[in-house]
Amino acid sequence: MNERLENILSISSALRFAQVDFEAIYKDRDDITPLAAVEIYLSEQLKIKTEKQNAIRRKRAELPNEKTLEQFDFGFQKSISKEKMLRLSDMTWVEQAYNICFLGPPGIGKTHLATALAVKALDMGYSVVFTTVDKLIKDLKTELISSQNKRKLKNIYKA
Repeated sequence: MNERLENILSISSALRFAQVDFEAIYKDRDDITPLAAVEIYLSEQLKIKTEKQNAIRRKRAELPNEKTLEQFDFGFQKSISKEKMLRLSDMTWVEQAYNICFLGPPGIGKTHLATALAVKALDMGYSVVFTTVDKLIKDLKTELISSQNKRKLKNIYKA
């Protein structure tokens, strides 16, 4: 291995940068300037870091499944219009620190709509936690006893 490449790899690991395939990111770039090379490398590092953060946020969200609003059958559920859901999905309510709760009997699409909004928020970089009222109350009651519930509630408070 090239001595310069080894040096770059050791510096990258000291800075806790992710491993990057240099051959792939600099392929077909023969006339690249040193400044452009650094920019490409740092852009790749930022992309890797963003993907890692998105994966962590998705895991913490505890979504039962990932759905979209396009998959929802608004013809089946007439109590909420597609326009209302699209207005909710523009995420202005998130910036105003509102929470959304869907109430109703089983089988009407509450989970689908909630997960669709959650996926949209996750894609925009927000933290999300999906939970039911029963689970939330149980976690609140056992917060002082269980460190696991304390962590769950900490994630809920952050979101």
